[in-house]
Amino acid sequence: MFNNHFIKVVLLSSLLVPSLSAQELVVGYDGFYNRIKNSKKEQYVNTKIGVFLNNSQTGKHCQIENAFINFEGAITDVEIGADSELLLPFDKDLRDNKAKLHVNVTDTASCDLAFQIMTTENNTAEYSTLSLVKQIEEFDLFLGNMAGYFGRMNLPATVGVQFIFDETVDAYTTSGHLFKSGKQISLSQDEIIRDKIAGIKFSKQPLRIVPLTEI
Repeated sequence: MFNNHFIKVVLLSSLLVPSLSAQELVVGYDGFYNRIKNSKKEQYVNTKIGVFLNNSQTGKHCQIENAFINFEGAITDVEIGADSELLLPFDKDLRDNKAKLHVNVTDTASCDLAFQIMTTENNTAEYSTLSLVKQIEEFDLFLGNMAGYFGRMNLPATVGVQFIFDETVDAYTTSGHLFKSGKQISLSQDEIIRDKIAGIKFSKQPLRIVPLTEI
């Protein structure tokens, strides 16, 4: 069985946040800073932690009206990505001075704060095998460092990548053969070797690229 590492906040015990049951979430910025900092190390060329709000009933991203950071009355707008990602700044002063993140949503159901390990860039529809193998290795290193020494002993290996789309797409190998179709398309290192895949081309760019692990 495979898992694409969508991590709910309850798994990150240093950032304990209640579900969003009203229309606004207010939470300290400092916990986000510490997570973002993990992906700023030199060995992570194209890996980050995305921040999302997920509807507790549907599992889909909550519809965000607006988001901002409030620091001593000074308001800084937070950009919302195309896939409802909260694009938070990386600012040590906001952490040290206990700034607050405010998020307003339109969902009537509660929303859960969640983190997604994902690539920093996904602005193309074609990926070479070399770039994907490097990304798999980087995901595995990132997950291992996040888990720490004891957690790493029970951490499943990263075996591939998963491409997430907003609609069903076709994936072709660079040789022109149809590989898979779907809204979530996985590619493992075993498939790359077995099928001698030199690269993958999609009919559109993915929303996200995330780790694929065996559990």
